[in-house]
Amino acid sequence: MGYYQYDQPVRQIRFGRREIQDLFIATIVVSIAFAIALSSGLTGIVSINWGEFPLALLISFLAIGSGFILHELGHKFLAIRYGAWAEFRAWPMGLMMALMFALIAGVVFAAPGAVMVMTPINKEQFGKTALMGPVINIVFAGIFLPLTLITFGTIYTIFFYIYYINAFLAVFNLLPIPPLDGSKIARWSVPIYILALIASIGLLVPAYLP
Repeated sequence: MGYYQYDQPVRQIRFGRREIQDLFIATIVVSIAFAIALSSGLTGIVSINWGEFPLALLISFLAIGSGFILHELGHKFLAIRYGAWAEFRAWPMGLMMALMFALIAGVVFAAPGAVMVMTPINKEQFGKTALMGPVINIVFAGIFLPLTLITFGTIYTIFFYIYYINAFLAVFNLLPIPPLDGSKIARWSVPIYILALIASIGLLVPAYLP
């Protein structure tokens, strides 16, 4: 989430043509990158299982839809409620990096873009706006983690990756490194930042347990 000064608050929720285009492109590119990673292990394009790729693409699209799109919209809607102008902008270099890492190494390192906020909102409002994205990830991870315990087969796989990607994105975005959300939240409230980080890590740990 980016931050810029703007002197005319706007409270109406709207989506510009460029914003819709950027959200669509970012979702497709990151979904493909995750699908490559899921169907190739850690060795990239040389070992993609093309028979599994359609399912991996579906799983990636569902997980990215909840983990990335709703994360960014959480920033946008709360910023607008505070009287801000806020729109998502894709970062072409970050999208290219996501595909390159997936193709070469079978892993996803993505910085697909961010919601640009132009407003004179105060530090507390800006901190809460930054927090909203990770909170959405934490909520989705918290919903889908227990569902993985009562499902199996393809449904289990879909639920697991929706849970895992949301938990991972929550932890990643809460790192206290600019321009990630964690740095903005910590500047507003260290106790709330610590609580959010503990919750996200607690949800991610089960993914690595037997």
